[in-house]
Amino acid sequence: MDWSKLRVLIKDFITPELRKRIDIHETRYRKAHDGYGEVWITLDGEKIFGGGYYHWYMNTLPIDGASLAVEYGIHKDFYKTHIESKQVEEVMRSGLHETSHITMNLRSYLSTPFQEIIESNNPIYKAFGLVDRRLGRRRFYKIQLEELQAYGRSLLKRIYNNQLI
Repeated sequence: MDWSKLRVLIKDFITPELRKRIDIHETRYRKAHDGYGEVWITLDGEKIFGGGYYHWYMNTLPIDGASLAVEYGIHKDFYKTHIESKQVEEVMRSGLHETSHITMNLRSYLSTPFQEIIESNNPIYKAFGLVDRRLGRRRFYKIQLEELQAYGRSLLKRIYNNQLI
């Protein structure tokens, strides 16, 4: 699935009240030798989250005691709804992501049952679950801010705070 189609499908899942405020972008660096780029999310035109191949490799290596799969961002847990590896969970909560972590999680988000999204410990699933039209107000207000404190300054916390405004 190409990026423009994925973007349209993800935006359809966002609650109508926030659909015009949240946008998802992707770019590729054509002149880079490998063509990698980045993905970022804006809220009211301000970048609140992003990730990319170069950001990942400049900011995560070396990770103390991490396996090579974690260090190089290829561990299977980066792409799962429920992260089992504590190292991967710590890296994901830090807010650093490689481009494929975001795009592949968004692709699988489309076919993941909503209950699984809400119970996920993957911050990308959890953040988009907060703005998903299937959430509903009662369930949103049951989500405790204390639950989200572990996510630091991540996308999840910023979206939650803006939902309340």
